[in-house]
Amino acid sequence: MFKRLLTFFDTLRRTLGALFMIAIIGVLGATLLSSRPTLPDSALLVLDPAGDIVEELELADTFPPDFSAAGQSRLEDIVQVLRAAKDDKRIIGLLLDLRDMDQASLPALQTLGREIDAFRESGKHVSAYADNYTQTQYLLSAHADELWLHPMGMVLLTGLSSYRNYFADALERMHVGIHLFRAGSYKSAAEPLVRNDMSAAAREETQAVLDQLWAAFKQDIADARKLEPQALQTMLDDPKAAIAQYAGNPAALALGMHLVDRIGTRGEWLLSGERTDADQIGFKQYLNSLPSGDSEGSGAKVGILTASGMITDGELSAGGLNGEDFAGLVDMAIEDASIKAVVLRIDSPGGSVQASETMRRALARLKENNKPLVVSMGGMAASGGYWIAAEADEIWTAPTTLTGSIGVFGVFPNVSGGLESLGVHSDGVGTTAVAGGMRPDRPLPQAVADVLQAGVDHVYTAFTGIVARGRNMPAEKVAQLAEGRVWTGADAVRLGLADQLGDLHEAVSAAAKRAGLEDDYGIRHVRVKPTLRERLMQQFMGEAQAMVRSSSLVQIAAMNPGLQSAANWLRILQSQGGIYALSEFSPR
Repeated sequence: MFKRLLTFFDTLRRTLGALFMIAIIGVLGATLLSSRPTLPDSALLVLDPAGDIVEELELADTFPPDFSAAGQSRLEDIVQVLRAAKDDKRIIGLLLDLRDMDQASLPALQTLGREIDAFRESGKHVSAYADNYTQTQYLLSAHADELWLHPMGMVLLTGLSSYRNYFADALERMHVGIHLFRAGSYKSAAEPLVRNDMSAAAREETQAVLDQLWAAFKQDIADARKLEPQALQTMLDDPKAAIAQYAGNPAALALGMHLVDRIGTRGEWLLSGERTDADQIGFKQYLNSLPSGDSEGSGAKVGILTASGMITDGELSAGGLNGEDFAGLVDMAIEDASIKAVVLRIDSPGGSVQASETMRRALARLKENNKPLVVSMGGMAASGGYWIAAEADEIWTAPTTLTGSIGVFGVFPNVSGGLESLGVHSDGVGTTAVAGGMRPDRPLPQAVADVLQAGVDHVYTAFTGIVARGRNMPAEKVAQLAEGRVWTGADAVRLGLADQLGDLHEAVSAAAKRAGLEDDYGIRHVRVKPTLRERLMQQFMGEAQAMVRSSSLVQIAAMNPGLQSAANWLRILQSQGGIYALSEFSPR
């Protein structure tokens, strides 16, 4: 026992020492990176984003630290790098090294795919390598001129799915009752709390959306690799037969299906072609050498606001999203005389109704101050994300954006049964029929339940009214499109929930046009400026993540969606209003 105890403290000492050194390195790194690095006259750009590709970075400032938040790459940073490198004579080619890249929405991957295609069209070579390609990594790598795969590797294409954990039986065994109040027959976000399986409505909606996204996914790969989409479908519908043709060798299957071009190790890849003698520059180093994406000077600007993440009532970080602090950013855009129009970039599943309404009212003040508002939808702008978008002057969306989900729900837990099983009872007196009725340790009175359902219905009516007014749509049509149903961006344009298919840069052009600006205008991102402490924490966490990425606890958390789902619900139920406009649809 003492040996194990001493081993534990020795390991702890070594770990804390290593983390302290990383912190020192982070401080020095932050100081050194404050000046722009010089680049060689000729170099290969290595695109090696880490973690999830997001619209806005989250600054990890918690203990215990959330290492998943530290390892992120901002979509707009990668776009800026690819566009600059395309015209930079010092950059002779691009290497895609995506081994540390995790998840990204399909619209984000499609945006980056178009930028890689543009880089290739400039006459510069693009090469990709992986020991194994995940589905996300492969969709981006497919746009390279040349794909390499390790001899013992594989391309892990699986198709798209949406599976969730359901807790009804577990909650019943714990004697926890859940009162669910909702408006919208397709509003399935809270179903896991009251069911053990997917409802028929949720199954219908989810299958329809997945089919559209998968068709787009296959078509993108087919176009990039000059394949037939049906060939991919056939391979994945009967993978045993497909791999049997290549004696069970996944790498040979990938080569035979023309999913990759070369089989070899990372060293062999780096020693091939022009990569032998050329200098290499990493994505972040090159980004630090570029001027800020914001335009200097006092000329006319289009402001860009980012609404990324779950809408909550908590404090705002650079990657967070809460009502009052977001309203403060909107006021900054209003008060900045150089900003003539605003683009709101949304990548959010929604969340707190109160926070969503606070944000919507703040955005309405933009229009009252004669500043056009154009929305650009990223991977998701659903439920509360659509709440804040509906009254924009113009809505742009990607075809594969998830949007709509115009519905509302409320959740109230009851733990009286669990407490009674432990011998804990609740009793007392009150002055009205509903006094003490919102205590989770007492059964919910029917009068209180009726009030909560009425509140949910009221919010739903307000939501559909916002959509009808913002989209200039009859209430009857809104009622048909609402019911909490999730739509793709392509469907949203067809149904009138959005105006145009396009990306952020097209939305910026549309906003400039609405403001009467010609080509001579700049861009200004309206963001929370991270403090020095937050910047150092982000630098420290980014370095420390590499140390813990492969640890057992991190792997368990990453591979167990049940733990993630339960944690998400704890976070959701912290919202103060108790009524939510939230979509939990998450295809993988």
